[in-house]
Amino acid sequence: MPTLHETAAFWFARLNAPDCSEQDREHFSVWYHQNTANAQAYELVSSIWRASGKVASHSAETPLTIAAYRFSRRKMLAGAIAMAVGSFALLPAPAEATIRATRTGQQIRVSVSPAMTILLDSDSSVAIHSEKNTLDLLYGQVEVNLKNCEARNTINLDQWNIGLISGTFNLSKSSLKNTITVLNGAAALAHPDMAGSQILKVGERATILPDNRLLIDRPSLEDVLAWRSGRLAFRDTPLKEVADEMNRYSTRKLEISPSAANLRISGFYHFGQNETFARLLENFLPIRASFEKTITIVKL
Repeated sequence: MPTLHETAAFWFARLNAPDCSEQDREHFSVWYHQNTANAQAYELVSSIWRASGKVASHSAETPLTIAAYRFSRRKMLAGAIAMAVGSFALLPAPAEATIRATRTGQQIRVSVSPAMTILLDSDSSVAIHSEKNTLDLLYGQVEVNLKNCEARNTINLDQWNIGLISGTFNLSKSSLKNTITVLNGAAALAHPDMAGSQILKVGERATILPDNRLLIDRPSLEDVLAWRSGRLAFRDTPLKEVADEMNRYSTRKLEISPSAANLRISGFYHFGQNETFARLLENFLPIRASFEKTITIVKL
């Protein structure tokens, strides 16, 4: 059975083939919108091949048809397999970058430069541009540790640029929100539509919503770092957002129905055990869980 990233690579090759049909596009759309994991896997494969300079930029909604260049499906699948096992994939100039990704349940520590070390969480990926001292968080979560250095380092979260000199920072990215928490040091957030920059101090967290609204708060750092000890912390968090986080740590995914999406929970929960978690939810929320290939949760 192909892995998720192999399937994403197959669809990328299929959509960019000259003989791609409307039926192919319809089938892709069903797969892409089936869950967040599918969408993230496709966007990762797409971003890598766009960065390689071999294709023009296009979105999953409007795939590009290319007659002049035929993609090697075998090469794409090999790249997808490399990403799935968390190995390096070196992209050619001019947009040279190193992509590092983790499997579900895997955490890895990577030395990006003499000044920067990162801890990449489960089901997460970054693009490392060493020459530019730049790191793109593609999806998931990462802890960044920076020693004192003269060069300014930049973390990219979509269109947001986060300038760092030294310190420790926790960043996360999902389809629902992006966050950066300053554990030590300071960070400067900038956006093309924003005059100046937003400075974050120790203990502050910036949450970036899909409409680019910026929310600043001071969370419990124990909550932020709970993932380092195999747990996740939620504080009056909607169930849809909870599932989005829990699914990064388990191959058996939670599917939340619209009726249950806004139910809220609080507390610390061990991740990687979605079936146990769903049965626990049935004890204190008005929901019913159906245990099949995925775990579907509906409101009673």
